[in-house]
Amino acid sequence: MNALTKLTLSTALSVVSGLATADFTNGPNPYVAGYGFDSPQQASWGGWARGDAGTLYAEWDTFDDASYAGLRNAAPDAGSANITNAYIGWSPGTFAAGTGNLYSFSVPQSYQVQVAGSVVAALTRAVLQIETWGTQLDYSAITMNGLTASYSATQFSDPNYASSFGTVDLVQHLLYWDLNQPSANGNYVFNFGSGPHSSLGQVAVDIGAIASAVPAPVPLPASVWFMGSAILGLLGFGKQNRSAA
Repeated sequence: MNALTKLTLSTALSVVSGLATADFTNGPNPYVAGYGFDSPQQASWGGWARGDAGTLYAEWDTFDDASYAGLRNAAPDAGSANITNAYIGWSPGTFAAGTGNLYSFSVPQSYQVQVAGSVVAALTRAVLQIETWGTQLDYSAITMNGLTASYSATQFSDPNYASSFGTVDLVQHLLYWDLNQPSANGNYVFNFGSGPHSSLGQVAVDIGAIASAVPAPVPLPASVWFMGSAILGLLGFGKQNRSAA
């Protein structure tokens, strides 16, 4: 087999391998059935569609985007809707690896995701979905506008995922915050971090109205129930008299 044939075969195998494990660039597609990400129109936590008026959406899959100014910032590359501004920033010593993931060999990693825009909802839910490989995030310390999450749970985990780094612990985690009103200044700022050797694979933010925010039935006053019982009692008494007659 000559060198050109070997190069062609190697390239073909690389392409096939990439297609077999790709989401947008690298790793599993987290939206495929059995994995951990959901869009709001299909999720139990949702109730709106990305792009709906009064909702916000921003998603990152690779973190080497140059359209947002700064050495360690990236605009959403996987998708966005209705935002006035959105970026992810990361700490010194963390860099975009060849996979497009953010990684650090030796220093703790910290991240800040900011999404800004107008949300039209009396009760608002801010949702964060994160995929990591290797060292896991400190999920209990993740905040949004300084608040701890209303809900936090791992949606998918594979401790033996065969990545381009070798076998890693792949985790897809969901957090959301329920707010009594939208952010006053329109900014939703998420902060999270980990020790070294964490590879940040994908981040999605969805913000919209809480689907269950339907006015509860107003309970009737006790006096109404008492009056109703009295009327029913009188009706029963009248019926008994008619029967006796």
